[in-house]
Amino acid sequence: MGEIRKQTIQSSFLSYIGFFIGAINTWLFTKDGLFTTEQYGLTQVIISIAQILAPLATLGTTAFISRFFPYYFEKLSNKENDMLGMAVLVTGVGALLVFSGCIIFEPFVVRKFSEKSKLVVDYYYWTLVFSFFFLCFTLLESYMGALKKTVLPNFMKETGYRLLVLLLVAAYLFRWINFSQFVIGFCCTYFIISAAIVIYLKCSAQFYLNFKRSSVTLEKTKEAAQFSGFVYTGLVVNNIAKQMDNLALAGNKGLATSGIYTFNQFLAAIIQVPYRGLQAIAGALIAEHWKNNNRAEISRIYSRSSINMLLIGCFLFLNIWLNYNEGLDWLGLDPKYKLGRSAFIILSVFNIVELGTGVNYPVLWYSEKWRFEFWGGIFLLALSVPLNIYMARWKGMEGVAYAQLITYTLYNAVRLVYIKIQFNMWPFSIKTIYALLVAAICYLIVFYTTQSLQGFLSMVIRTVFFSGIFIGSVIALQLTPDANQLITLLKKKLNKQ
Repeated sequence: MGEIRKQTIQSSFLSYIGFFIGAINTWLFTKDGLFTTEQYGLTQVIISIAQILAPLATLGTTAFISRFFPYYFEKLSNKENDMLGMAVLVTGVGALLVFSGCIIFEPFVVRKFSEKSKLVVDYYYWTLVFSFFFLCFTLLESYMGALKKTVLPNFMKETGYRLLVLLLVAAYLFRWINFSQFVIGFCCTYFIISAAIVIYLKCSAQFYLNFKRSSVTLEKTKEAAQFSGFVYTGLVVNNIAKQMDNLALAGNKGLATSGIYTFNQFLAAIIQVPYRGLQAIAGALIAEHWKNNNRAEISRIYSRSSINMLLIGCFLFLNIWLNYNEGLDWLGLDPKYKLGRSAFIILSVFNIVELGTGVNYPVLWYSEKWRFEFWGGIFLLALSVPLNIYMARWKGMEGVAYAQLITYTLYNAVRLVYIKIQFNMWPFSIKTIYALLVAAICYLIVFYTTQSLQGFLSMVIRTVFFSGIFIGSVIALQLTPDANQLITLLKKKLNKQ
C-alpha cells in the first residue's frame, strides 16, 4: 500500500485545497443577496448534464485505456503507441453522435424544463459546450491515470477548475461581467484545464497521436471492443443514475430546490474526496495485479481501502454534522439552504456506504468478470430513474436523497456478494464494526457535552474535541495499520530534522 498511500495523500491534499476553494465558491454562490438559488442551481444542472453526456460520448474509450494500457506500454515505444490516437478517433465519433442527438432533441428539453427551470433552456447550447470540454478532460484524465500520473489531473479537476470558477465569481461580484457572461466563461473552464494537460504531456514527451494501427491494436481489437462495450454501458447508466436526483428535482420542483439540494450535496461530497484519489490510483495498480494474477495483493488493497475510507468518511461527516447549523449561520448563507438539512444527512450516509465498500468497482472492472458492471449498471438505472422521479414528486429533496441511498446501497451490496462468491475477497472485518462504534460513541460524547455552546468558538471546540478523541481511539485500537505506519514515518522525518 506504500505507493497507493503516498499518491492518495498527495492527491487528497491537493483535492482538499480544491475543496477549500470550492467551499469559498459555494459560500459566494449561496451567501444571502449575491446569487439567487436559481442561478446556483443552473450551474449544478450544467455539471449534471455534462456528467451524463461526456461518458456517453466516450464510446468506452476510457475503459479501453484503463484496461489495456499495460499491454501497449509493455510492447510498444511511445511513438509506436497508437492507443491515444485510437481513443481520440472513437471519442470523436461518439461526440458527433451525442451532440447531434442533443440538438435534435432540444424541443423535448424545452418542454421538460421551460416551466420551472427556464434558465436551463436559455443556456442549453452553452451546456453542450461545457459538456464537450468536460469530455476532452475525461479522456485525458483516463490516459494520465494509465500512465500512473494521477496527481496533475486530480489537481486540475479538484483545484484548477475551482480556481477558474472563483475568478469568474469574483468578476461577477465586482460587476466586471454580467450573469450571461459568467455562464459563458463557466462553460469554457474545462477547455483551459484540458489544454494545460495536453501541454504537460507534450512537454514530457508522452503525447503521441499515432493513428496507424499497431500490432497490439490488431491483436486486441475484438477483446477491447467487447470489454469496452460492456463496461461503457455500465458506466453510462451508472452516471445517468447518479445525476438523476438533481435533474429530477430541476424538472419537477425547479432550479431553486435543485440549488438548495446541490449545496447540501456538496457538503456531503466533502467526505468523498480521498475516495476519488484512491480510485484513480488503485485502479491502475489493480489492473496490473489482475494482469499478473496477483490476487493476494488485490485482496489486501480491497480490505485496506475499506477500513481507511470508512474511518475518514465517519471522521469528516461527523465533524461537519456537529457544526452544521452554526456553520451556515456564521457564514451568512441564505437561510433557505438549511431546508436541505435532512438531505445532507441522508446523502452523507450514502457516501459513507460508498467509502466503506472500498475499491469494489476497480476490483470488478479490471477482472475477468468485468461484464458484471454492464448488468449491474442496467439494474442500477432501472431502479434509479423511476425511483428518483417518483421520490422527487413525493418528497422533494429528501425523496431523491433517499432514492440515492436505496439504489446505491443495494448496488454495492450486490457487488460485495458477487466479489465474495467469485474471488473470495471480502473488505470487512471486526474492525469495521469497531470503527462504526467508535465514531458513534465519539459523536455522542461531543454532542451531549457541547450542545449548550454557541457561536464560532463552539465550532472550534467541537471540532478539536471530536477530532482528538476519534483519532486517539483509532490509534489506540489499531483500527488501521496505515495510521501507525504514518506515525512511524512522521517520527522518522522529525528525528532527521
